Amino acid sequence: MFELDIEMLKEQGLQLVDSAKKTAQDLAGKGKNQLDLMNQQARLSRAQRQLGALVYSLHKAGEENQPLVEKYIEAVAEVEKAIEEIKANMSPEEYMPSEDEAPEEAPQEEAAAEEEEEIEEEPVHLRGETKICPVCKSEVDGDALFCNHCGAQL
Repeated sequence: MFELDIEMLKEQGLQLVDSAKKTAQDLAGKGKNQLDLMNQQARLSRAQRQLGALVYSLHKAGEENQPLVEKYIEAVAEVEKAIEEIKANMSPEEYMPSEDEAPEEAPQEEAAAEEEEEIEEEPVHLRGETKICPVCKSEVDGDALFCNHCGAQL
């Protein structure tokens, strides 16, 4: 009749466990990549808003502070570089462009218009958190990269 081969069942069970473990590790890695990408995209959005707010406030006050503007531009470029590195390490299945990301072949003007709309929709203070600048002791937004008053990197 039918004989049970315990050793064969045990071996198949171990193979299934190994396969499930590998799949779970792959999914966890993909999830971490997605989370890292989302965090960097949120940082980029904040840095871009802060740069825009700085340029606007300087313009409105009739002032110029090119070194501070350059610091913000460098901070934006660093975050963009980090995003590209994360995307380069992701498989095509993992990376799905978000709805607010402009396709690569879209004109820059269209992407800039979408960014402006996004900035208008979101409040400047995401959480209302603040911190104190270690250099000039001014109160600044909690997610600020640089002090709006003295330009110190936070």
